[in-house]
Amino acid sequence: MINTENDKVEIQDLHLQAFGEEEGPVIEKMTAEFLLLPETISINVYRGLRIAGNILFSPFKLDDHPEKKCFLLAPLGVLPEHQGTGIGKELIEKGVYYLNHIGADAIFVLGHPSYYASRGFVQAKVLSPHHELMKHPEAWRMLEVKPGSMEGIGGASVAAEPIMDPMFWDTSGRPE
Repeated sequence: MINTENDKVEIQDLHLQAFGEEEGPVIEKMTAEFLLLPETISINVYRGLRIAGNILFSPFKLDDHPEKKCFLLAPLGVLPEHQGTGIGKELIEKGVYYLNHIGADAIFVLGHPSYYASRGFVQAKVLSPHHELMKHPEAWRMLEVKPGSMEGIGGASVAAEPIMDPMFWDTSGRPE
């Protein structure tokens, strides 16, 4: 999952375009910060010679269960001209395959509930960082990579620094 410097610039630009004028600059900055962290897992999908989609996974810590190997999915971006063509699904599948290969227990995501539910994510019992800002808790989802590994697991959590800003966890302005 090594990206060249050119890839990093292309990935940042992809997220800028994917998230549009309003959210794009913030997501681009967060992406750049994630790509500086050696523990970030970056997966690309190509169409021709161009990166058409990118997904990042970063370590996600469970306060009461430090032995669990969990990851946060954020962000997932697809170039506007390729949105709706299955690239997002392909990125998630590649990510799950890779994380299974490295022995991950679970993936967490804050995203559109029906989209992630259709990809096998269920409502998470682990509290999200800044959970007090979660006006739409159904958007906080989890996928067991290792079946049964999250049975009975709850408690608080901490994400990697680039996404710990409370603004990323405030769902009050998001549609239901």
